Amino acid sequence: PDPKSGHKNCRADGTFDGLYVDCTFGRGGHTEHILSRLSGSGRLIAFDVDPEAVAVARQLEARDPRFRIAHRPFSELREELRGVQIDGLLVDLGVSSPQLDDRHRGFGVNEEAELDLRMNQQVGIPAWQWL
Repeated sequence: PDPKSGHKNCRADGTFDGLYVDCTFGRGGHTEHILSRLSGSGRLIAFDVDPEAVAVARQLEARDPRFRIAHRPFSELREELRGVQIDGLLVDLGVSSPQLDDRHRGFGVNEEAELDLRMNQQVGIPAWQWL
């Protein structure tokens, strides 16, 4: 419980109230699980820089008013949520399977493709230009 208000985030029905953050949306697996446990008044904000991940998140955002995607790096969490109390935060670092599986993303070294290594291919320059 919150020491000031006595508020308990976990409700009797097992759902959670409050604001939660998924710092790495990916393809939404963790986000969907958190949403399944949130009460109707709970909120979830996810961050991702990958335009493909954000496109998936926008579909979820259209279906569930408790969810919002922030198309920005989680390093900007402070700016995005300035002055807002966060009740829980999840960070699953690393690349997601779709990024590894799509040879055009340039994360794999086992296939013939240009080495890119950018989470957001619209920003910066690919790794092959640095090499």
